Amino acid sequence: MRESGWQFRCPSRPRGEAAAGHPMNGAMFPLWQVDRGEYELACAHLGLTPRDRIYEMLSEYLARAPFTFAPPRGLARALAQRRLTAFRLARLDLASRWFFPAHPIRHILNAVLALHECDGAGYREMARAPIGRTAWLALAGWTLRAAANHAITLSWLAAQCLAWTAWKPFAGGAAAAGRRVLITGVNRGLGMDLMLECLERGARVIGTVRTEASRSELLARLPASAPVTLLVADLSQPGMITDALDAAGVLPASLDMVVLSAGTKHDGQSVLSLERVRDTFQVNCFSAMEVAAWLCAAGVGQGASPSEPAAGPGERDPRTALVLVSSMGRWHGMHSTAGYNASKAALSIWAESLEMELHLTGKRRPSVTIVEPGLFESGMVGRRAGLGLLFASRRRVAGRILDGAVAGRKVLRPPFWFALVTWAVCLGGRGLRQRLFARAKPKAPR
Repeated sequence: MRESGWQFRCPSRPRGEAAAGHPMNGAMFPLWQVDRGEYELACAHLGLTPRDRIYEMLSEYLARAPFTFAPPRGLARALAQRRLTAFRLARLDLASRWFFPAHPIRHILNAVLALHECDGAGYREMARAPIGRTAWLALAGWTLRAAANHAITLSWLAAQCLAWTAWKPFAGGAAAAGRRVLITGVNRGLGMDLMLECLERGARVIGTVRTEASRSELLARLPASAPVTLLVADLSQPGMITDALDAAGVLPASLDMVVLSAGTKHDGQSVLSLERVRDTFQVNCFSAMEVAAWLCAAGVGQGASPSEPAAGPGERDPRTALVLVSSMGRWHGMHSTAGYNASKAALSIWAESLEMELHLTGKRRPSVTIVEPGLFESGMVGRRAGLGLLFASRRRVAGRILDGAVAGRKVLRPPFWFALVTWAVCLGGRGLRQRLFARAKPKAPR
């Protein structure tokens, strides 16, 4: 089957056999993948019956799509970010035929058709057609529906275009195609979402994980075609991350962006548990310093004139972006975390000091971005009763971080409203914070 230069080859795997290394879910690359409910909507739109086996094959195929096709840009990307409904699916089907032939929805619908066509029951279902007088009535009904759909879609698309144009200055989705990005702690949490967001935008990723077991587990979940290199580096061991990078032949000058997102928190441990505090500072702060020193000692960005112009719109900024992920918790203390907030405060202040030194010496590279995110669901912060409204989408936070780093932002605090709440609490004084955080977090064991 071919449409708009698109080609799909029916898989020949035996029934029920999953290809190694490919995920069977629709959450990894949401621009391209669909969950079970969206697959059923696509089947209803095409007049097909959903089948579990076909959905598994569809998920496997779409997991490879970000590495096969160019990422959507502009309005096409904005339309692809929204969850599918029956109405939106019908509009995108027609709009992608007219204006966006490479839109993800085109690949999704074409893949659904091709997979059902390769299935015996699906083929028989697709081959059914009215005959005789019924065929003429069906043709007349199809013509009327098509005319109505075209009119509705044109109006809907015009409204979407106007809304996107108004929101464009604030929209994210900065291009990352061709960039080489180093991310620490990619086996879980924010690090994993940063990696997936980079891959979905067309970047190549070098990720670090703590153990060989974590590396094997992550490789099994990622599509085999994903441009990812995984290195094992236990950040709690001084110098291990730079040794791993050197052993893998990674050169500082080859990196377009370095995102130091790995972190650890020893919940329930007192700030007087010195062994845990040392581990917290090593992972959250000192390992980031080691990577930054590795970048600067190798001469990344040396020789750049302070008057060197930055990249213009649509151009690639030649500076390596150093992104250090701190926390909004760095603005206040917190008991029973073995000094987690203190380590993040140290990281933020150290990163600002590094930027000062680079500026004073006339070096413009690497650029330094300090990220202080608010609450988002992770292994470090579980959802607690009454706090659900404070949690931000982790994938959205990852997207904001990449957008800000590409734009050369100095400080990012997503979501900003949480920063305002934090600062208000800080202005309330230590007594207020003690009472507030005592209710929100259990005490450390004595």
